Amino acid sequence: MVHILIGGSLEKGVLIKFLSSSLKEVSIKELKEYKEKADILIISNILNEEDFNKLKNYIYKFTIPIIITNGDDKLSNGLFTEGINSMLITCGLNSKSSVTASSITYEEESYRFNYCVQRAFFNLEGVLIEPMEIPVEIKISGQYNIYNSLFVITVLLILGYVTEDVQNIIGRASNN
Repeated sequence: MVHILIGGSLEKGVLIKFLSSSLKEVSIKELKEYKEKADILIISNILNEEDFNKLKNYIYKFTIPIIITNGDDKLSNGLFTEGINSMLITCGLNSKSSVTASSITYEEESYRFNYCVQRAFFNLEGVLIEPMEIPVEIKISGQYNIYNSLFVITVLLILGYVTEDVQNIIGRASNN
């Protein structure tokens, strides 16, 4: 079973719910004790030095195969000033992120955008995920859910889901 931990300062509950509704074959929990090992660590954002220091100590204490972080969050990016033995995937709206969202529109209480892999990464089966675009629609309000969608889609690709399945899973997510 793949173990996913969610760290950061805010929005963890929404992200955990989004991931849990999308994935059944994985363990998804909030990073609280900083003693648990993870296969995938998602860092949504960091708002204070205390969270920053806890996450930094955790990242350098445990070898986490895959870390997905918010590429637009300054403190999150500061975690990786030293080398790490993890595959680091940044998600964000800036062009330097590994994964971005482009052509974002909001209509009729849903966001449409292109999920864009800017830099290749490997999934858990060792298959290379090449740069590509996946058109997606989410029926969830709140602009932060674009970031949550980037995290969820990245996890789905890492777990080996194909594009069509990704679109279907993300399309089923809603405010309900």
